Amino acid sequence: MHLHGPRARGRATGRGDRRLRRALRRLPLTSKSITAPDRLAAAVRTARTDGYALVDEELELGLRSIAVPIRDRTGRTVAAINVSTQTARHTVEEMRRDMLPVLRQAADRIEAYFVVQ
Repeated sequence: MHLHGPRARGRATGRGDRRLRRALRRLPLTSKSITAPDRLAAAVRTARTDGYALVDEELELGLRSIAVPIRDRTGRTVAAINVSTQTARHTVEEMRRDMLPVLRQAADRIEAYFVVQ
């Protein structure tokens, strides 16, 4: 597991610290990839707190992505959903304002399915 993509970072919100430390040893994918273990761990903690992960050209130059976790009925993160765009098409703020609410609604609907099952 690498933590440069938003889905991976979103899923990492539910992972233990041992697995997170293993993931921190991965090589960078772009010049903007966070490689310092303390900074990457902080990014995962921020995603846990905020309820979403946003990565800006860490996975691929020119690519911006945002993801939210999918949790089961116990609250454990079991998946994540994301949307990506070109950096020239949408700013980070536009993604937060326009895409994040739609992702959260989709996650809520998926999680509701788990409760019914």
